Amino acid sequence: MFIKSRSKRTTTKLNPPPSPWRLPVIGNLHQLSLHPHRSLHSLSLRYGPLMLLHFGRVPTLVVSSADMAHDVMKTNDLKFADRPKRKAVSTFLNGGRDVAFSPYGESWRQFKV
Repeated sequence: MFIKSRSKRTTTKLNPPPSPWRLPVIGNLHQLSLHPHRSLHSLSLRYGPLMLLHFGRVPTLVVSSADMAHDVMKTNDLKFADRPKRKAVSTFLNGGRDVAFSPYGESWRQFKV
């Protein structure tokens, strides 16, 4: 006997920026050439100043306009200022408690001064 439970999931509809087609494993790496800056420029002409690329399975937001970069950094500055926590950093480098690897916050501001 199978019982099917209906759980109420809250689904949020994401509206990601435009993105070129990608391959399953390598993502958009096949669209970069020997000169990645030229490839990214031609992609930005086609998809706009804000686009979403996948390098492998890592989604990457590419901003190719100074005005758009200013807007992105102004509204999401705390998200970009923080550093990801890596297991190797915490294992080999004193738990990431130095200025290069510490998360953004009061301790980072004290290290910086």
